[in-house]
Amino acid sequence: MRRRSKKVGRRDEDTTVVTIDQTRKAVSVDIYRAQFPVGERPTVGVSASREGVNLLGAVTDNGETTVLECDGSFTGEVTIRFLEHLQAEFGEILIVLLDQAKSFTAAVVKDFAAHEPIELVYFPTGSPDLNPAEEYWRRLKKALGNRYFGTLDEIRLAIWDALDSISPPRVYQYLCP
Repeated sequence: MRRRSKKVGRRDEDTTVVTIDQTRKAVSVDIYRAQFPVGERPTVGVSASREGVNLLGAVTDNGETTVLECDGSFTGEVTIRFLEHLQAEFGEILIVLLDQAKSFTAAVVKDFAAHEPIELVYFPTGSPDLNPAEEYWRRLKKALGNRYFGTLDEIRLAIWDALDSISPPRVYQYLCP
């Protein structure tokens, strides 16, 4: 499992507000043939490879980030390991803002948080635009845009290089414009 963190400072005795989200980038994309009506904007369908890179990422209220590459599917157990990682990186007491993905709302995640100094705050269903971590992924995808990656090694290298070049959104300015 690879990880990357940008740390600004550690605040063990304070509560850290952190937004989290997951994303996946497929190794290759095969464009297939399509027809488009005259006068309409063409949309190209794609068939993504099963091979890819799964990422869990976090953005804190003071601009710190951490990204972990995950093997396999996103599950409640993976989310718990990520929450433990967040506590080690940013301090024990966390307010975690997250969407309602199954891996985030699993009973095991809620049980874990109930026994830790972690408060889980879920965004409303269907509102990814509220989550600053989604904006972080949008910036990553833009940095990787219009490029073909033929192998897992190629895409991994590009992801970690891109993460070094992008800046995370400011959480409070994002949530309270």
